[in-house]
Amino acid sequence: MKSRIFVQMSNEFTFQSREEKKNYVERMFGQIARRYDFFNHFLSLGFDYAWRRRAIGVLRERSQAGSTAPRILDIACGTGDLSFEALHQIPDAQQTGVDLAEPMLELFRKKASEKHLDIRIERGDVEALQFADNSFDGVTIGFGTRNFTDLLTAFREIHRVLRAGGVFVNLELARPRPFPMKQLYHFYFDMLLPAFATMFSGHRSAYRYLPDSLRRFPDLEALADILRQAGFRDVIFETRTAGIVAIHSGIK
Repeated sequence: MKSRIFVQMSNEFTFQSREEKKNYVERMFGQIARRYDFFNHFLSLGFDYAWRRRAIGVLRERSQAGSTAPRILDIACGTGDLSFEALHQIPDAQQTGVDLAEPMLELFRKKASEKHLDIRIERGDVEALQFADNSFDGVTIGFGTRNFTDLLTAFREIHRVLRAGGVFVNLELARPRPFPMKQLYHFYFDMLLPAFATMFSGHRSAYRYLPDSLRRFPDLEALADILRQAGFRDVIFETRTAGIVAIHSGIK
């Protein structure tokens, strides 16, 4: 079998294997875990709250009516903000969160305990999920898909653990297309964001990785096509905040 090389668009982030990238991502998010929530809110100017609300809104809209205590899996859950939003909108949900970075999960557990929420939180890899077929009614991802090493493999795993009729919702940064938002967006992510990150966190590499990963990420239509290849039907997407983020969804 011919080996595959995973190359990103800058010399700083060139990975020779899927495992190398996976290890980098796990280590990087572990290192920035303590400041992760602050930077999410600060660097998005607070729009991330509305984006998560809408993502869970899409999950509710596309889920079958009348479902009680739905089982929801939040992949690349980080410190849990998307899981908390899901429980805010769907209070009877049985929520599970998985992530590669244990420091993120430790913060998630602490926040869940402070909120007195019963959430199953464990380490997990989207490309080899530890759950049985047809385990969940919904699967969500918030700003994690860019870090996957093989999107088709990941989406097929998500499709596998969803029950028939289950809904997958993916919230991710996107690349705006209209002038002048396109130009402003690239200036912000390529120039201002790494400078802010260095000033406040000292971890410039992590926030150089962000625009680098965006440049190589599939565009809106291409990502929808990968979801269809993975077996999802009725795949749709919408953009928010002038195209800064996109919400893709599909049904098993």
